Amino acid sequence: MTILRHQLIKGILAISSCCLYLNSPVYATPSKLESSSPFLPPGYSSLKRALPKPAQRPNSPLAKELEFRGIVQLNGTYQFSLFKKSENRGYWIPEDGYENGIEVSNFDVDSMQITVTANGRSEQLSLVAASEDPLPVVATSAAKAPILPPGVQLRNSANKNPPTRRTIPRRRVILPTK
Repeated sequence: MTILRHQLIKGILAISSCCLYLNSPVYATPSKLESSSPFLPPGYSSLKRALPKPAQRPNSPLAKELEFRGIVQLNGTYQFSLFKKSENRGYWIPEDGYENGIEVSNFDVDSMQITVTANGRSEQLSLVAASEDPLPVVATSAAKAPILPPGVQLRNSANKNPPTRRTIPRRRVILPTK
């Protein structure tokens, strides 16, 4: 009796897997999730998707000195993040504001550009775009000693003796008697 049951189950599994295999192209139609999504705005699928053009960076002296890094709108007032490379410092300057010799004006929302005046020069800066390029990594082996300028020594390299290790005193734990 068990052999007949085993063969019956084996036959049913073979028939059902064959039916699933033959009917899979019928149910494998492309999904209409994008066209019937309640979360997308009307006419989303008919909109043409244009990639944003990378901003052209001018090679002028002001663009080499300042970077336009970010925008924040607080209480209806725009504030702009500008990074001054020579000082290695960033500033948040409001629109039509002035700080540390840098004046910001004429913000264009469409092109994401501002007019910056510094040191008597006026120029338009574009918002800096993120780069997908990996940063270069310098790999050094542990066997090589670092190259130092003459007269400079590493700490503990002038001492011939290695630094002594401080021993931590042991604590005595007294367990309660049972």
